[in-house]
This record gives sequence, structure tokens and C-alpha cells, in this order.
Amino acid sequence: MDFTTQFEKNIDSELVQYDPSLLDLVFTMDCTGSMGAYIDNATKNIRFIVDEIINNEKSDIRLALIQYRDHPPQDSTFVTCVHDFTCKVEEMKQWLEQCQAQGGGDTPEAVADALHDVLTLSWRPEATKICILISDAPPHGLNSYDDTFPNGCPLGFDPIKIVREMAEKHITLYTVGVEPSILPYRDFFMSLAYSTGGQYIPLVDATLLAQVIIGGVREEISLDRLMQDAQQDIANEIKQAEQDGINEREMTMRINHILTSKNKRVKQMHNTFGVTSNLVEEYYSKCVDMHQMKSIYKMTKTTQENKMDEISYALKEDNVTVEQTKRLIQKVKNRKLVKSTTIKPNVDETTTEKQTKENKRNNQRQDYDNSRLRKRRLKDGAIDILINAEDNYQEDQKEGILHDDGMMKTKQLLSTRCAMPLHFGYCKSTLAIY
Repeated sequence: MDFTTQFEKNIDSELVQYDPSLLDLVFTMDCTGSMGAYIDNATKNIRFIVDEIINNEKSDIRLALIQYRDHPPQDSTFVTCVHDFTCKVEEMKQWLEQCQAQGGGDTPEAVADALHDVLTLSWRPEATKICILISDAPPHGLNSYDDTFPNGCPLGFDPIKIVREMAEKHITLYTVGVEPSILPYRDFFMSLAYSTGGQYIPLVDATLLAQVIIGGVREEISLDRLMQDAQQDIANEIKQAEQDGINEREMTMRINHILTSKNKRVKQMHNTFGVTSNLVEEYYSKCVDMHQMKSIYKMTKTTQENKMDEISYALKEDNVTVEQTKRLIQKVKNRKLVKSTTIKPNVDETTTEKQTKENKRNNQRQDYDNSRLRKRRLKDGAIDILINAEDNYQEDQKEGILHDDGMMKTKQLLSTRCAMPLHFGYCKSTLAIY
């Protein structure tokens, strides 16, 4: 007997609704000895920052501040100091004035503790929610050579798990990396921001901090306004892409084309040196916890210093970029607007036919799981080779290929490591960097 396959509606009947005129903004600042210039700049410019946002975006803004240092014995003053949301700019300024840059001890700081405190703030459900993390040092547990707590935060807070919870609560994270000290950990902080649909912003001059905050906040408000109109279209396209079996890049380009064809224009902060790397998109942002991150993370190597005269954070309005489209897709996924597909059998099916169909589906699932396991084992075995290839074959990566003369050695290594024979072409296609 024939049976019909019917897909349920892809999108929740009640889409997430926000009021872009409401803004909850928290500054999460490293307050150890090296951060004095950035604290001073935030203090001097907080009134200017708020006025610029209110005058241009007509926002009802609330401010919060989380200061963090480190755990004893590295620092005996405090681990974190939390000031919950206020609508009074002068109160925020007083908090900043009381903040002093001192202490620190080893290189890592209490980043995980500070991010945990972000979750405890009194966020308004319908507001645009932004956390700006300003840091020049990594969290504990990320391969730092002088880490007093190499196994991570002493209290057990995991920054990757915390950031995923932030994303589920629709809190967008902007990580401002104070360079050059943050450079070895740049991809880590970039992956945190990317997971929430936010941005990594490199900063080498404290006097530009106000411009970065204003530009980032205004762009984020603009994207939230677009989300009100476009989230259903994006969610539908994500589901369609899954059914069509297309990859992430093609899906992104398809959604970007839809948005640009509808002339969707948004604010854009110039952030050339903060573009998300391939390793962040493909690997680091997919880590489920710090243990997994630590096992694959490789400190960022830079080929040249960012030149001061090339750095600009100018704001403009234009069509949605591909980078912004990636962030919108991430936000839609975080907000769980795409429902999993289910199959409804025809009500006239007999018990035998239903059992036969179920057995067939189970066999298909088993084949699919075996295929996924095979690919996962290959990718897990290849990750360190792939990362090393980024250093050795940078020019080839730009063209999306790896050297064929190195592939036979790679194939032999992977076959041994993954305990299964691998075809040359399968290795090459899997290891290709897009």
C-alpha cells in the first residue's frame, strides 16, 4: 500500500519578537594591571557612548558592568565584581571610576567567571542584549605556558558551555581583543563571539574603544531590526538547505542573495582584521566544552602586525554582507526557530507495513550513522594535520587545495590513526580547506 510523506511546518508558530528600541548593554572588563588605558577611556567616554546610541538609534538603554581579575593566590582583591543594570549613566560612570587596573599574576584571568556572571544579570526578555568583553588574556585551561590552573576555572565554569547558554538566551557577545597580547588566543575569543552571532574586534589603541563600542552596538541593533522581518525566511531557507543537502557556504550565499534582492540594508562597522577565520567556523566554534577546545586549539600565528593607519571602525549603511549573513544564520539557529523534520505515515498503513517501514528507516539510520562515524573519525584524526597545513601551505589554502605530493603521506597517517582504509580522493576532499 502506498504511503504519503508529509513534513511538518518548519517554523514555530510564534517567532521570537523583540523591541529594538530597548537595549541592555553590559561591559565585561579585565581589570588587571595591563588594562588601565582601556578602563580610563571607557570612563571618560561613557556619556558620549550612550548619547551617540540614544540620539541615533532612539534606544531605551540600560548599562551594567562586570569587572574581573583572577583567583587566589594570583589575585587577592576579587575574582569578579558585578554591577547589575541601571538606566543612570552617572551611576555607570561612578562604577568605572572606582575600577582600578591592578594585579593579575599569571597570564590567564577569570574570563569564565565573568561570563558566568553575565548570565545572572536582570536582562529584559524583549530587549536587544549585548555583552562587550574587553580582554588581553585567555581563560584558565587553554594551553597557556604559565597557567596556575591548567585544568580550567577553579570553580568549574566552562566558558564554551556558558557562551552557548548566552546564545540560547539571545545574548550577543562582542569580544574586543587587546592586541598584540591577545594574538595567540585570538581564534579562541573569535569562536566565542561567533557562537552567539557576534564579532571579534581587534584593538591596538585604547583611544578607539568608544568608537568600537558605538559601532558594534549600532550594527547589532540594526541586525536585530532586520531579524524581526527576516527570521522566518532565514529559518525556512536553513531547513530547505538541510533537505537539499547543500553545504554551509552555499546556504549562506543563498540566504544572502535573498536578503540583498529584497534590498535589506543594515549598519556595518568596518572590521577588516576581525573577519572570522576558517578554523573558527569549521572547528573551534563547534567545540562543546573547554576540554575539546584544548585538545585541538593551536595558538594563532600572525604573518604581520596590523598597521595603525589601516585600522578603521567607521560605520556605514549598505546591503547585508556575507559575514553578517553568517551571523544572522547563527542567531536563528541559536533561537531554535528551525524545528526538526518529522514523518507522518498514512493512517491506512497496516501493522506489517508500518513495521517494514520502521525497519527500513532503522537500517537507513544505521548506514547514515556509520557514514557519519567514518567521517567524524577521519576529521578527528585529521584536525592536527589540517591545522599544521594552515602554517605550511597558506598560499594553497587560499585556493582551497592542499599539495598532492603531501597527500599520500597524509593518507597513510590517517588510515593508521583512524584504523580504516581510506581512498586517496576521499582524504583529499575531506581535508580540503574551503
